[in-house]
Amino acid sequence: MNEVTEILILSANPKNTNRLRLDEEVREIEEGLQRSRNREQFKIRSKFAVRLRDLRRALLDYEPQIVHFSGHGEVNGLAVEDEVGNAVLLNPDALEGLFELFTDKVKCVLLNACYSELQVKGISKHIQYVIGIRQGITDKAALEFSVGFYDAVGAGKSIEEAFRFGRNAIQIYNIPEHLNPIILKSVNIHFHSFLGGILDTKDYVFKFRAECAHDVNELEKIIGKHVTKIIQVRESLLPDVEVEIYVNLSLNELRNAMRKIEDGHVMVQTVAPKDKYTGERDYSL
Repeated sequence: MNEVTEILILSANPKNTNRLRLDEEVREIEEGLQRSRNREQFKIRSKFAVRLRDLRRALLDYEPQIVHFSGHGEVNGLAVEDEVGNAVLLNPDALEGLFELFTDKVKCVLLNACYSELQVKGISKHIQYVIGIRQGITDKAALEFSVGFYDAVGAGKSIEEAFRFGRNAIQIYNIPEHLNPIILKSVNIHFHSFLGGILDTKDYVFKFRAECAHDVNELEKIIGKHVTKIIQVRESLLPDVEVEIYVNLSLNELRNAMRKIEDGHVMVQTVAPKDKYTGERDYSL
């Protein structure tokens, strides 16, 4: 990799929230990347006490490839600062809409904040890799995850590998929160082009399990242009992977495609509309 990767670190610790070690987190990230053998390939931009408008302005100013947010989070949004430094929640739909405007620039978003799973799912519709925290997480665990993640990035590891290093960085300190970080990967996000415009097709959303990511890739090759998006959920405790897929195919058509894969039986037996998915296998299929 010859191009410089811009990393934008945004942090907010409103004065009416518990104090976090955000300055230490930024310092540790910077020191880790500076000591890496690939240090010339990274440039870090840091913004503290972030307000609602600051996120938009920073994205426009720097056009980063990696966006990192550190701070407090709730189910209803990330906590940033208002004009006097108190907490205000950043609307998840608005945050998703903002990142949709930077689909061609941002490659990875890391939300190092509690209860950010909802935001992760929304942003992943537009950004290839999105990382967040499933439940709550202690200050120490959040810091160690960041350090482990960026140590691996600086060593030339992929985003998925760096995510696993981040989890391990928590685990190595015997902190029982190493499964709280989650990652969503959007595979092959594309639009159906028709005469230079957008072909309006109806997508159906299904979920299923697969024995391995390779089987998911084989499915994507078979159904090709019928796929709008595939999201692989990497944090499953099962030995396989869980997948959410957007396609303009019926359930039977999708199952027939899965049957063409040598080890596609798990997919065939678990696939269901998203709202009816249980993850259980139907052995009669």
